[in-house]
Amino acid sequence: MQNSALTKEMLYDDEFITLYYEPSLSCIVKEWKKDVPENKFKEIIIHLLMQIVQTCQKYKGQVNLIADCRKLGANTFSTEVIDWLNAEVHKIYVMNKIQKKAFIASEDVMANLSIVSYVSSVTTQEGFTMNIFQSEKDAIDWIKS
Repeated sequence: MQNSALTKEMLYDDEFITLYYEPSLSCIVKEWKKDVPENKFKEIIIHLLMQIVQTCQKYKGQVNLIADCRKLGANTFSTEVIDWLNAEVHKIYVMNKIQKKAFIASEDVMANLSIVSYVSSVTTQEGFTMNIFQSEKDAIDWIKS
């Protein structure tokens, strides 16, 4: 994200992802750096959930999510991963009062199909909405709205 590095609070960083809190948006940002194998994806998400919950508790107010998926591959959101996210992850978001998750889409059409498949097949959770955007600016504008 293009915001100042001075304002963001780094939460996690490895070869696949950078996770940070952006106070100006009251938002946790996940910047995927490259495609990630399915087994590693789940491991990372489990670890990130702990960081997300701690950040929500620390800031007490509304915290939302932006997932920058511009560098993810077409196979990230398999049916198994989508089912797992629906069953295990989204309820944790709702319990922590996360209302919005914005995805920044890849320029790769095939990669976007897996993101679209994920967002469109998500079991609706009361008070939790996801959306896909072509630009970082549009994602930020939606998070702020």
